[in-house]
Amino acid sequence: MLKSSDLKNITMEIKLLLPRSLKRRIKSELVLCNNVLIGSHHKAGTVWMQTIFRDIAKKYRLHMESRNLGDLPPDSYDIYFHSHSDFDFSKIKNRYKGMHIIRDPRDLIVSATHYHAKSDESWLHIKRPEFGNMTYHEKINTYSTFGDQMLFEMENSSAREIRSIMNWDYTDKRFLNVHYEELMQDNRLELFERIFRHLGFREWHIGWCLMIAYRNSLFSGGVKSQHVRSGKSRQWPEYFKPPHKKRFNELFGDVLVLSGYLTGQDDDWDSL
Repeated sequence: MLKSSDLKNITMEIKLLLPRSLKRRIKSELVLCNNVLIGSHHKAGTVWMQTIFRDIAKKYRLHMESRNLGDLPPDSYDIYFHSHSDFDFSKIKNRYKGMHIIRDPRDLIVSATHYHAKSDESWLHIKRPEFGNMTYHEKINTYSTFGDQMLFEMENSSAREIRSIMNWDYTDKRFLNVHYEELMQDNRLELFERIFRHLGFREWHIGWCLMIAYRNSLFSGGVKSQHVRSGKSRQWPEYFKPPHKKRFNELFGDVLVLSGYLTGQDDDWDSL
């Protein structure tokens, strides 16, 4: 009969003989049933979600990537995060489950306008010929009212993000589509638990994942973030005037229906 010390030595010898990629795969499969894809959008909890999943990856020594998926070998990551949900699915070979986070596009515009008028993010401070060699930050601040800044934002940076939300395949059952507003209020972690189960985290690790999610969420009371001006939903009624409603509908059509935000009290949101 093998002694525990003999078994330990045999296990160590097997590990030494295994290729590094296979050892990593075995380790990750103890935590996950599949690869994980996380898709977000600008001003829809991107930094928040990155922080949560980076901490989970660190805890379980998983390989998390957030660069262009086209640059990655198909089995080189356990968790892949895309801040604009622009996945190249033709390059994804391994089995996966995913989460797609969306935010009310009207609130997204309000938040982005506030942020882009003040932020020091590098891309906002690059001179651009389409703005007369001004930066995005300089251009948005040429408008004297917040309402005019919103119209500019709606037609530029936020337009690209909202079209990405429009073009998403909401019928793909491999992805769980999650509203940012619901996550912000999930202080009982019921939605987070559903997310981790959907993503394929094994039962015995979900408790730790929930603890990490709580610790990194604003509702825990222990998090301050320069990226979050306000966690409130439905900020848009304060800011959207008839010109904004008209232009929004011209640019984005039925995006509120596609993304699940045109329900009940919002059915006549654009009445002028």
